[in-house]
Amino acid sequence: MYLKSLSIKNYRKYGKDFQTINFAHSKWPRISDNEDHETKINKTEEYISKNSSLIVGKNNSGKSTIIKLLTTLQNTKAGSRNVFKYTDFNLKILANWYKTNISNKSEEEIRSIDKSEFPKLEFQLILGIDDGNDLISSFEDILILSGIKTVKIQEEQETEEISEVTIDVKYEVADAQSFSEELVNLKTSYSEREDHQDKEFLNYSKELQYRQYLALFSSNYFVLNFYAKGRYEPSKDFSLAPLLKVDTIEANTVKNDKTLSQAYNKIVSTYVKNNDMKAINTLVDDINCKVKDMVDTNIKNILQGAVSSIESTKNLKMNLHPDVTLEKIFANSIIYEYQEGNNNIPESQFGMGYTNLMVIIAKIVDYIELYSEKDINGSVNILCIEEPESFMHPQMQELFIKNISKAIATLLGKKQQLDTFQIIITTHSTHILNSKIQSGNTLNNISYLGRLDENNTIQNISDTAIVSNGNIDKKTYEYIKKYLRLEASDLFFADAVILVEGLSEETYLRYEIDTHPILKNHHVKIYRIDGAHSHKFIELLKLLGLKTIIFTDLDLKRKNKNKNGKIIKKLSTNINDLSSEYDNSTECLSTNKTIQYFVRKEIDDEKAKYTKINPKLIEKLVNKEELHIDYSNTITLYSQGKINGYYATSFEEAIILTNAVDKDKQEYTQSLIKLLKYVHPNKKRFSNIKECFKIVEESYIYQVDLSNEKSKFSTGIVYLSITDKEFNLKLPKYIESGLNSLCNYFKEYE
Repeated sequence: MYLKSLSIKNYRKYGKDFQTINFAHSKWPRISDNEDHETKINKTEEYISKNSSLIVGKNNSGKSTIIKLLTTLQNTKAGSRNVFKYTDFNLKILANWYKTNISNKSEEEIRSIDKSEFPKLEFQLILGIDDGNDLISSFEDILILSGIKTVKIQEEQETEEISEVTIDVKYEVADAQSFSEELVNLKTSYSEREDHQDKEFLNYSKELQYRQYLALFSSNYFVLNFYAKGRYEPSKDFSLAPLLKVDTIEANTVKNDKTLSQAYNKIVSTYVKNNDMKAINTLVDDINCKVKDMVDTNIKNILQGAVSSIESTKNLKMNLHPDVTLEKIFANSIIYEYQEGNNNIPESQFGMGYTNLMVIIAKIVDYIELYSEKDINGSVNILCIEEPESFMHPQMQELFIKNISKAIATLLGKKQQLDTFQIIITTHSTHILNSKIQSGNTLNNISYLGRLDENNTIQNISDTAIVSNGNIDKKTYEYIKKYLRLEASDLFFADAVILVEGLSEETYLRYEIDTHPILKNHHVKIYRIDGAHSHKFIELLKLLGLKTIIFTDLDLKRKNKNKNGKIIKKLSTNINDLSSEYDNSTECLSTNKTIQYFVRKEIDDEKAKYTKINPKLIEKLVNKEELHIDYSNTITLYSQGKINGYYATSFEEAIILTNAVDKDKQEYTQSLIKLLKYVHPNKKRFSNIKECFKIVEESYIYQVDLSNEKSKFSTGIVYLSITDKEFNLKLPKYIESGLNSLCNYFKEYE
């Protein structure tokens, strides 16, 4: 039996819509006795990895909330009261309900509120049932099967029937009439004070009334009920206690100077026990035998005689039995040290990261040892590990999941074939996230916890969701996974994301954000995609629900070919009229694949030819300083437009055209000239710049000259901005609009 999913509604910061989190589960692999030890270990490691669910998210995103809920539910039974407090309800929902149904309603209206309208907590558990489980004994008091699914196991070319049971859980008002009267009493007891002249007293009374209202949700008025799917009458005797077993390893596992020894002793003891190390067992038996022989020969008679001289022991004889066991040896008689030169260093001086890792392994081993094979198979067994990255350096975090699986597989020994359980890991470590993705080369079994409109949200990430929704081919998806390892796993912990093409934009924008009065206070992650490939990340970004700004180059096509592929026109100058240049083109006016992708989405034609793309692009660009396309309410693309009479085709050209004309103080123009001379101090075209109009008219030529010095161009902006007080450049319109969009987003959700 295993937990397939948990749905949450109105609980803490989860809102009125159900949020569902899926959990990993895998069948135990078939391991024959003929397979070598290494093969068995590898299969066990793979099994543990496939049974590990990773819950990621920033602080206060609800990771611990889910673990807390599972822990609370495991011991509950039908009819329980005082299971939750008012603080477990969504406080915003309670506040809105109070305003709507108490503050603005009469006594009669309050009494007429239907029971179904009272605030309640709602949960849904879906359990998967493996063959061989006794469904009747486990669920006879409550449930009917929601259905039987047939799952094909491709590796074995077999089919297996898996049953699925749905349990609806509600923490709700038990006696609607009594609860309504309590609300009426609350209303009337303070109504007489509404005309009080003292505003301070009146405000205090209102606050007190509201607090008493909240206290009702911590009272005996609420009861925990279980429902079978599709049924409206709750079960009277059902309990989750026999079905759900949850144990939690907390983030800070280092308690004292003996923590490491205790953990290590547990690990060694378990390994010895599970691997049948006869030599040690023989040694322990030999010790007991020798101790008993020594006692019987030298001590027992002396003690017996001494006692007899005081009290007659005619009918009472002494027998001293030595009881040396492995457990006692490991628990009390092994000191853990490490050697540094010729010195033995005690465990109190060990690093906390190493100690924390050993404790986690020990607790996992301890958890597995608790249950028999029968108990494991008849219940949902979940081990939660909260934020294991505590005290670990990045490299240790990176290898955590892979090595933890390896360690457990090795330590379990013979017992490995008896146990089935699920592991849930919560983290805000990019390194552990990387470890999860790369160890299995998959994004499966990752749940991302985010925020929307002040409520927590859950997004279950999977390969299928990303590939199917975005029509991404296999090679593209492999690229995304590899890039996540190298660059982008921090996506899961960012407040917003900016995707850029190259190093110039990345350097420039990092500086702009670091000095921005609003954006510097948020975690805005900038990723360099190294080319116009931003669209390949769209489906992942949609799943995460992240506010995303894409800055990409217009990349106007400058070589026009005929149907035979022969170049019939080559543009090497500035472009000021798109219609005249591209109206009859057989190719897209922009070579940028991301722009093409966004335009196709906007015209709702994923296979649109350039004859449809070009007119749409021209329409959106004509006499506009920027290209702006909304993909969704969270993802927006910005690119260059027509600046001072000419279309900019790159970041560098946009900077040049934006700052080449300055009708007021000329500070932008002079700063631009400083920048160009900084980049190419020995190039005649740059060193002799005097007339600004030539910069505008020849912006494309300048861009070409800068193509080999893009990094120096962006670093030059940063360097001069810091070292030269008179240096000041104006933001290109498309970048200004994108950053303003981020500011408005953060203001909206503050």
